[in-house]
Amino acid sequence: MSTFTHELNLDINNFQYRKLNIKFNCLQELYNTVLSESFHRLRQLKLDPDYSVAIQLYKTNKSRAKKIFQDLDKKYKFKKNFLQSFATNIKNSTYMKDHLDGDTVQVISDRSFDAVNDYRFSKSGKPRFKSKHSIKTISGKKNACIMFTNGKVKWKDLLLNVIYDTKDKHGIEAHALNQKVKYCRIKRKLFNNKFKYYLQLVVEGKPKLKFQSPNNEVGIDIGVSTIAAVSKQQAILKPFCFELENIQKDITKIQRKISRSLLLNNPQNYQDGKIKKGNKKWFKTKKCLRLQNELANLYRKQKDKRQYLHNCLANEVLKLGNIIKIEKNNYKAWQKGLFGKTIGFRAPSNFVTTLKRKAESAGGEWYDINAYQAKLSQLCHVCEKYNKKTLSQRIHNCCEITQQRDLYSALLALYYKENSVDTDSLRNEYKSLDTVLNTAVLALTKLQVEGNLPSSLGLTEIEKFAVGSSGGSLIKPVV
Repeated sequence: MSTFTHELNLDINNFQYRKLNIKFNCLQELYNTVLSESFHRLRQLKLDPDYSVAIQLYKTNKSRAKKIFQDLDKKYKFKKNFLQSFATNIKNSTYMKDHLDGDTVQVISDRSFDAVNDYRFSKSGKPRFKSKHSIKTISGKKNACIMFTNGKVKWKDLLLNVIYDTKDKHGIEAHALNQKVKYCRIKRKLFNNKFKYYLQLVVEGKPKLKFQSPNNEVGIDIGVSTIAAVSKQQAILKPFCFELENIQKDITKIQRKISRSLLLNNPQNYQDGKIKKGNKKWFKTKKCLRLQNELANLYRKQKDKRQYLHNCLANEVLKLGNIIKIEKNNYKAWQKGLFGKTIGFRAPSNFVTTLKRKAESAGGEWYDINAYQAKLSQLCHVCEKYNKKTLSQRIHNCCEITQQRDLYSALLALYYKENSVDTDSLRNEYKSLDTVLNTAVLALTKLQVEGNLPSSLGLTEIEKFAVGSSGGSLIKPVV
């Protein structure tokens, strides 16, 4: 059964705010306690002579090796149920018994165990202990302990009111509240050094959509700072989350102020202007702490605005069609290369996840294109030859076809079928599609008059090429 999440604001008073903070502090302490115990049991398990025997045996007899691993897990009690019992005993023997229930204790214990278990099998890095206020969410295992009933939330001794959307223009909230609740999750966000609490309902079924997405194919090309989407009826060429630039500038200014303050007040932690290795103690002035809170608030604003822009952009793409064809790129490799900061704050991977989730909710389909095999940015559909382009070259110019590079790659993605581009169909239909592409570029040139757009869009290069080759503008209004 498919599920979706609906978020509601919680209306809490000062007493309830204090109690919720205590509960989350208990969860943080319990997580760290279980994490420490998990590390201890894992170390004991690895020191057992049978462990090294099982590792050698795994190469030749996997079933026998797995049996030894299972026996070692039981012997050293490195399993979820054992650590759940350990966490429950900790809770019952401390002040936590007045604040936590059984289900949330098991959930936070499982979260800690899974982190260590993934580290054990090299699925992730070594988990860290949670600092104060670092636990942001907690959920129940069913709609029983953290319970949503009669329009209110009950968590042990707390009964919390919910703020509903009285307008609910599209009926999204009414649809969500009429579904069966599987379990509830309480979430908190930091606003100006104070937490705001939310309720997330995980319910059965599919969410109600604000609009009906047509069953059209859409080819998408995502760059470092641009995005292009092309269907047979319409095309989009836009800067990718360009509105985030102003927030990033403010973040950079505050980071510099914090760095100067730490350098001035902690000279013992620096050598030749660089931070020394090893454990250090930091003295932070009140102004520095204030700046850190301001920085955290800016990061929160940036994250929220980025997610809002991703949602709006995904909706804009889905209005073209819900059958998505997109190159599968390695965004981590981009981040490690030349575009670390840009990838970090524009988050194209998160946009792809958001678009995929929305497309599946709209009943659409998703096709990943192998970027290494397809080479969409190099192909010309007329001569079917591959010509490498430098990153600074923002137009495709081959066989009397001059087009913006990202738009042209998105067009090729639209016609990508069965591990190759259907060049025959594209040659027959290109005249009508060329009008669609030029309309998208024309719409963007109007925005360029209002403000500066990134050079990666290549609008200036297209205009220069058009003037140099034909003496006129390449982009003409469509009548």
